[in-house]
Amino acid sequence: MESRAVAKVLSSGYMLDAKAFEMISGLPAGVDADGLVERLLEQKAGATGEAKVITESDVLKLVPREAPSQERAPVRDPANLEVLSDPTQAIAPAEGAEGFGRLFQDRYRRLSAIVRERLDTKGSATVSATKHLPPGKKVKVAGLLSDRSSRRGAVELRVDDPTGTLRVVCHDPLAEKAALEAPLDSMVVLDVSKSKSGQMFADSVVLPDVPGRRPVSASHRVYAVLLSDLHIGSRMFLSDDFGRFLLWLNGELGDQDIVSRVKYLVIAGDLVDGVGVYPGQEFQLAERDPKKQYEMASALLKKVPGHIQIVLAPGNHDAVRQALPQPAVAVDMAESLYAMDNVRWVGDPAYIKLHGVTFLVYHGKSLDDVIATTPNLAYDRPTDAMKLLLKARHLAPTYGKRTALSPEPRDYMVVDQVPDVFHVGHVHSYGELSYRGTLLLNSGTWQAQTSFQSNMGLNPTPSIVPVVDLSTLKVSRRNFGAAGFQAA
Repeated sequence: MESRAVAKVLSSGYMLDAKAFEMISGLPAGVDADGLVERLLEQKAGATGEAKVITESDVLKLVPREAPSQERAPVRDPANLEVLSDPTQAIAPAEGAEGFGRLFQDRYRRLSAIVRERLDTKGSATVSATKHLPPGKKVKVAGLLSDRSSRRGAVELRVDDPTGTLRVVCHDPLAEKAALEAPLDSMVVLDVSKSKSGQMFADSVVLPDVPGRRPVSASHRVYAVLLSDLHIGSRMFLSDDFGRFLLWLNGELGDQDIVSRVKYLVIAGDLVDGVGVYPGQEFQLAERDPKKQYEMASALLKKVPGHIQIVLAPGNHDAVRQALPQPAVAVDMAESLYAMDNVRWVGDPAYIKLHGVTFLVYHGKSLDDVIATTPNLAYDRPTDAMKLLLKARHLAPTYGKRTALSPEPRDYMVVDQVPDVFHVGHVHSYGELSYRGTLLLNSGTWQAQTSFQSNMGLNPTPSIVPVVDLSTLKVSRRNFGAAGFQAA
């Protein structure tokens, strides 16, 4: 019916702009498309020049108000979700030092393969190649940065690989700066030379990094909404703000052109507040049973329109192990969520594809370590720390700090595939940045400042939602805070 109506407009000598075409093509059942076109042509009768083009405003004037579903009807394009990588079923930790040895061997192998793909580092040698290096000659060496210290005003590095250990001094200011920024236990490539005294020097220090690239985008305009850190079950959960968000998602607050095209809702961890995560947490909980917290979450997410695909990943507050990678929350812990047809659980981290666009979804626990150990990084600028993880091609490089790592035979934290969108949470601060063709987004939180965060000096930026147009990877922000709905 709709295609016949469009054909009638065109055969009458008139043109349709893109939005008018979409509106007529997407008219719901119950609206007389032929009658609407007849009235459009009568309205435009005798028009010349630019007036021969039928616009969105022309159609809006004639769409009957008694057909309220027209503006709120989702664009006829079902969700297209593909899970590319999920550690849940593959987790198989080994015991003790042997397990961690295998983990770091796998990390070295896979990061070395990434380094060999770069034109400027593909000829990198092993540590053993420096043993007989003649004075004055340079060689590129790739290895894991196992230690860093300052000596006599210079930065000294220790780099390991399966062939041995290399100690070098960075005496170039740029090399020193890069060495101080590189996360411990990450892969580094050094330009190494030897002095006549036998001292090894590094003239440059580079990370594997991501190549500059053109991101993949969807063939037409659909949207993904990104959330994290809801902390349902906490007394500080901003239920009024989240209620406004649900009203918006259901088309009750306008913004129909975007809302009707939302196909995905991706939540990057800490759906609930959990129990026993930090000292004194029990006094800030509205619900102390984690299963009931997930039931509360289910009751809220059931208000999301059914055509929207919801993707849930765990975080450090969820009812899963703390060590990375994390499996998806178990069925017996969140039965009501697993029963929802439009919910898909994944582990942390996970690669997913939405309408052909590749997302790397990671809760972000290691941001604590990166921010604490790297100069000039801060919680209120989360994308700077996220960019460093991308440059390191590893989501949790540093061993032995706040972030627990599981001794898996495969290092699931290596960023093998460069994502189009890198979605992270955890730090409760909103941020967005484009880096070498990858969109970096930290989706903030839905929890007001807790006493623990206040003591840590963390000031959250809650209730701000990034809405990603998958056809352009451009971001629209929507603020559902106490001041009410705002489009930004």
